[in-house]
Amino acid sequence: MCLIRIMGAIAVSTEDERRIVRLGKRLGVPTKAGIVRLAVDELERRVDREQLGTAIREYVHKYGRLDRRENASVGAGGVARVGD
Repeated sequence: MCLIRIMGAIAVSTEDERRIVRLGKRLGVPTKAGIVRLAVDELERRVDREQLGTAIREYVHKYGRLDRRENASVGAGGVARVGD
């Protein structure tokens, strides 16, 4: 269930309002609220991707050497080499 909460107006400059309207026309989004929703969704996705990238880089920095060592000990067939 989606609850709608009425927020106060957001003050924007005349130029920003023109940009919002122009973008809405380009995207086929009829309302300014729709543009804001799309922008917030995209910003959330961008932040999520950046956070995931940071987490992966931290993991590789922390455990990369161990993973490379383990991969080197596994043969081409996925079986650990004996005597290594």
